[in-house]
Amino acid sequence: MSEAFFTLPNFRQKLFFLFFMCSLVGLTVPQVSLAASYLLSPADGSFEVGKTFAVKVMVNAGTDAVNTGEATITYDTSKLTAVSVSKEGSPFNLWVVEPKISGGTITFSGGGTTAISGSKAVATITFKAKAEGSAKVEFTKSTLLAGAGQDVLSGSAGATFTVTPASAKPPDPVTPPTTPTQERNTKIPPPDAPDISSPTHPEQGVWYNKSDAKFTWDIPYGVLGVRFAFGDVPDATSTEKHEPPVGEWSKTGITDGTWYFTAEYLNRGGWGSSTSYKLQIDTTPPDEFGVTAVGGDLTAQIRFEAQDSLSGVELYRVVIDGESPRDVQPNELVSGGYTITNLDPGDHTIGVTAVDFAGNERSAEAPVTVTGTKVEEVDPNAIKESGFGAIYWVSLLFMGALAIVITMLIQERRRFHEEKDHIKRETAEVGDRLINIFGVLRDEIEEKVLELSHKPNMTDTERTILEGLKDALDISEELIDKEVEDVRKLLK
Repeated sequence: MSEAFFTLPNFRQKLFFLFFMCSLVGLTVPQVSLAASYLLSPADGSFEVGKTFAVKVMVNAGTDAVNTGEATITYDTSKLTAVSVSKEGSPFNLWVVEPKISGGTITFSGGGTTAISGSKAVATITFKAKAEGSAKVEFTKSTLLAGAGQDVLSGSAGATFTVTPASAKPPDPVTPPTTPTQERNTKIPPPDAPDISSPTHPEQGVWYNKSDAKFTWDIPYGVLGVRFAFGDVPDATSTEKHEPPVGEWSKTGITDGTWYFTAEYLNRGGWGSSTSYKLQIDTTPPDEFGVTAVGGDLTAQIRFEAQDSLSGVELYRVVIDGESPRDVQPNELVSGGYTITNLDPGDHTIGVTAVDFAGNERSAEAPVTVTGTKVEEVDPNAIKESGFGAIYWVSLLFMGALAIVITMLIQERRRFHEEKDHIKRETAEVGDRLINIFGVLRDEIEEKVLELSHKPNMTDTERTILEGLKDALDISEELIDKEVEDVRKLLK
């Protein structure tokens, strides 16, 4: 390098030029960002046939803050069986699709109220080695979204596992004999199976339309831990363990079907036997169905039949014109038909509601026209409402009064022979009183008859009875007048 380069003016110019070029290079170099990714942990391993192992679904957020994510994971069903998938400890606490297993595919979609930074496990899959060979577990579809909604996923790394033959069971170790005292002090039997109950689904074998379940059990003395599993087969290998033990477990959003909750205790003697609680859920109503109705002579022949592929149809509720329903059992249908009798002629609406064994309902209806003439039934209250009963009471009153008058006349005739002189003095007064009494009675009866004659809904029979009462009053008055006059003539 020449001396001219190091001269002060040239050196300053060259130094400024170098600084300027470095600045341009710094501005043009892109900023490096470590993008987010999915991976499985462990990524490989060797497991014997029949053994279970856990694989964590990890999210590596890199330099981004991940808020939500979804993934579809497939596995070789000929070599592996997915026993369960757990979300315990996941930073995702809001799930659009709960982690689930379906036909060789594991899916989930969720997010968290707090963004993920660093590397976190969002789910844990428990596999069971099924057959010898190499089995791949891969991501077939996955996304990771940052706070602004952009997909920041750079890639997904699956895993490959080797399933080896089950090793021969080693011979039982030979232990030296122990004294009874030593055996009592060292050998503790494993605990019995838990007694599981469910406040949300209290009866096993009964269908419920509730998709959220809760299970409870007691914690006996000496129990150090508990583990359990939830799946579609009984006595599944437990995947969730709690030490110290818990006494309840809940799950929400359970899909329709038959499920089993399996649990077992741990004490100083080891893990005890397991027990399973059966759960049957059906939240889907019966399939849509149609109703046809054919009217007849005061009858309607209706045809309907609903299907429910899960819990089955328990009964039908048949309603006519919105009135009180009648329950019809499926075995009461004859080739899908049912006959309703004793209907009023005219147009009607027949409604049918199918109810399945979980209480879900589906309804349909059909119009029908009923023919024929209905014979009117005699209403026991009709007589009272029309006033016919009152007529009989008036008649009874009249007959009683007439009997009293005739009795009095007979007595007066007897006394005439026995006390002629006394009768002469009193007969005039008695005759006047009889005439006055009968006049008052006649006025009262005529008033009642007039009142009844204006009652609505009078029948021809009732009108005939009223006319007969009027005639009876006239005849009775003539008889009384004649008898009184005869007595007076005899006493002259």
